[in-house]
Amino acid sequence: MTYDHLDEHDLRASDAERSATVDVLRRHHAEGRLDTTELEERIERCYAAKTRGELDALTADLPGSRPRRRSRQRSLWFPLPLMVIPFVVAAAFASHGRALWLLWPLAFFLQRKGTSHRTFSSFR
Repeated sequence: MTYDHLDEHDLRASDAERSATVDVLRRHHAEGRLDTTELEERIERCYAAKTRGELDALTADLPGSRPRRRSRQRSLWFPLPLMVIPFVVAAAFASHGRALWLLWPLAFFLQRKGTSHRTFSSFR
């Protein structure tokens, strides 16, 4: 079963995300944006929230209060050269110099590393 069709707001919230949202609410209470009654109501709704969208709705009217989540996107170019380099170097040494041409594709990959912006999520 795949969940690729789900929006970020439809995903289930974790305990850590609920705690982060409670921290945001308490900070805004301390800054005077929420009164005690409203804070208690929002905290109660926060711990009852099932999805990230429900958590985001609790802080939508507060400035700069979205809890930061780690991005699930990872660069394609980060692991590729690290995995390819040992094989290319080993092949070049094992062939006693006859496979030095393998260094050209490696140089291409290393040069492209800084110019590409593709991510794993772009291949869905």
